[in-house]
Amino acid sequence: MDTNYSNYLSYLCSQVNSDIFTMKNKHISTQSNELLTYFNSMDKKCFDYTQAQKALPESKPSAIRELLSDMTKRGLLMRLKEGVYNIIPYEANAETFMPDWHLIAEHLVNDAKHYIGYYSALQIHNLITQPSLKEQIVVSKQIRPSEISIKNVPFQFIYHNEKHFFGAKKMWIDSFNKVLCSDMEKTFIDCLFKPDYAGGIVEVAKAIYTSKGKIKYETLLDYIKKFDSQAVIKRLGFLLETLDIKNNIIDKLQKLKTASYVVLDTELPKTGKRISRWSIQQNLETETIKSAIYT
Repeated sequence: MDTNYSNYLSYLCSQVNSDIFTMKNKHISTQSNELLTYFNSMDKKCFDYTQAQKALPESKPSAIRELLSDMTKRGLLMRLKEGVYNIIPYEANAETFMPDWHLIAEHLVNDAKHYIGYYSALQIHNLITQPSLKEQIVVSKQIRPSEISIKNVPFQFIYHNEKHFFGAKKMWIDSFNKVLCSDMEKTFIDCLFKPDYAGGIVEVAKAIYTSKGKIKYETLLDYIKKFDSQAVIKRLGFLLETLDIKNNIIDKLQKLKTASYVVLDTELPKTGKRISRWSIQQNLETETIKSAIYT
């Protein structure tokens, strides 16, 4: 074999080996490589300290903690919160890398049941008109703090008691990944319950109007009875009539409602005319709602 060609082959091999062990200048030790190989073989991008111990059973706890800290400093891992890490892909810049918000939500809730809800759920259902600025996660247990920041992205944990915690399903967010998210009908109920978590009542109204042909109204009614909130009943009834969405659910909502008044939009002052048919204090003009939808 020609000496120059042989030298060239050796050079190429050294470059391949260099890439494998440096990840674009990210030095990988033997233990780092072992850890990454373990999780990559399971196609697992996110893991916690306990899982790292299983990956390196021969290592002492203190050594694993030091390794994880070191890998984070060298741009191999991203620390999401205490004891929870995300693997930074080969080609990514550690300074700017941010995993998909929806995909890391489940790794932030400890042992609580959860689903992605409110405005974040509206986004997954392709029902928002403004970009989402935070990730909202409904949880079955109180999590403190109720909001954390990861790379300047807020992750908000919204507690629902057992009575209000239902209606979630796995939904595709891209060609490869599913996440636990409130279904369309439960998303609307949650958003009507707390419109301020969903961008305001106008955003909720737009989402309902856009989905009027897809909503499973019997499911929606079942959920309303289970959720048992007068605010949801009254806001939904008022919006369905205001948006001229004709469905026999309206008569059933009328039978469920009480006489006490609730405000239409929780973000606005408690002013405006009282609509006795739905026991709504209309603190937002009808024209404001309609113009946002029809224009």
